[in-house]
Amino acid sequence: MGELSDPPILNYLSKRSTEQLHRLYASPGSTLCIFRLLPSLCQQFFLKAIWFSEISESSWVSEEYQSAVAAHLELLRALRIVELFSKSIIINPVFRHSYFTAICKGIALISDLKVYADVEQKSRKAANKDVGKKANERWECLLHYLALPSQKSEQGVSSITKDLLNAAGLTSNSDNGDVDITSNGFKFLLLNRTEQIWTYLVHYLEQEEAAGIDVIPQLDFLFRFWLSLCLDGIDFDDKTDKNRERHRSINCRPFLIDDSWPESLTNFIMHLRELGLIFIRKRKDGYFLITPLINYLTCASSLQAVPEKQANIGFIVVETNYRIYAYTDSTLQLAILSTFTEMIYRFNDISIGVLTRESARRAFQVGITASQIISFLRNNAHPVTLSAEASSNGTVQCVPVTIADQLRLWEDERQRLTYFSATIYSTFESENEYADVREFAKNEGILLWNDDLQRLLVVTEEGHDRVKTWWKAKKPANN
Repeated sequence: MGELSDPPILNYLSKRSTEQLHRLYASPGSTLCIFRLLPSLCQQFFLKAIWFSEISESSWVSEEYQSAVAAHLELLRALRIVELFSKSIIINPVFRHSYFTAICKGIALISDLKVYADVEQKSRKAANKDVGKKANERWECLLHYLALPSQKSEQGVSSITKDLLNAAGLTSNSDNGDVDITSNGFKFLLLNRTEQIWTYLVHYLEQEEAAGIDVIPQLDFLFRFWLSLCLDGIDFDDKTDKNRERHRSINCRPFLIDDSWPESLTNFIMHLRELGLIFIRKRKDGYFLITPLINYLTCASSLQAVPEKQANIGFIVVETNYRIYAYTDSTLQLAILSTFTEMIYRFNDISIGVLTRESARRAFQVGITASQIISFLRNNAHPVTLSAEASSNGTVQCVPVTIADQLRLWEDERQRLTYFSATIYSTFESENEYADVREFAKNEGILLWNDDLQRLLVVTEEGHDRVKTWWKAKKPANN
């Protein structure tokens, strides 16, 4: 049932208050978009129940399948789309009304984004020419900063983005003030583009809420903006020339930035511009263009095929001598590699690094795990190594067993010692006094260590109070 929290926006919405969700569901555009993001089984449940004021769960789902669909019903309940009373299911009337309104009016009306007509053809062509390239550059600036924070990469992201990545736990500040990627940050880099964008947007909304800003207008705009991609019925997985032309036409369409929008919404739009999801040539132009990067938001599930995954070809060759060959000129991919590899040579189409104990420990110190490193190397393995693995029936691995094992051993080196909070007892007045305390601690199972020669005892932090209570009760008897 992993799809239930996929994309992350559904999990985010399920944690919002009933009042917030009802305000959001009052928008037909948001309602239709959320419906489209639901897993298919949840959609079927809703479409069946929408025609009834109340429906019995037992008559809806046969007994043998109730356990299988329980998680889907729970998702609908968490989103307040349905309410469960005993064995009855009732559709949220606000969601129902907005859904019917959306179906009757159509996407063009409920998206409520106005096309900006007063744009010179020359300006439109000039802007559209750079849209795709600039969108990818903007998003890769964020990923590059996350993979390898430096003074140079900092210049490509705003202070808002840096604060957000830190607050989300994707980066951390070291004692000397440097910014390091965390384990969660490395996991973020391993996500596909669809998951990355949704995850980032959720973190942005959470930060806005923490600052006391009402995020419902931003959510509503995001969903209506999402629907605007469907105005022409474009199938982003359809690679025919006809569909490509329709895709280009919607990217050329400028949408008006309304002066009546609240400041928080205008700031949100400017942040979408920084991420590369929309293109604004100049703020004074008063319009924005949709970029190809926004296509990833149209994938209701990260399990769906996206262009990035289809076009993604592995570039890494790992040798048993700990050398790593990266057949790429992408500074982003090389930045990710350098988080756990010592890069020694770089040419136009290939870079060479070596995996060392020091480079691996550097990654472990910021929370990156051996499993994450191995996963990255495998997911980006060169096709030649993958074909060798397939033809050898697994005897040849795209990541050699010696490398994977050594990474785990280097990680285990940092876990040889286990730390406990404890209390040490010393300066006993007599041998008998020491022996009594030692025996009590041993019998209670709170003794961690003792030295009879020096009369030293170490007990657990929790055991310290028990020793004090026992000693106070024993002391009058000794007197």
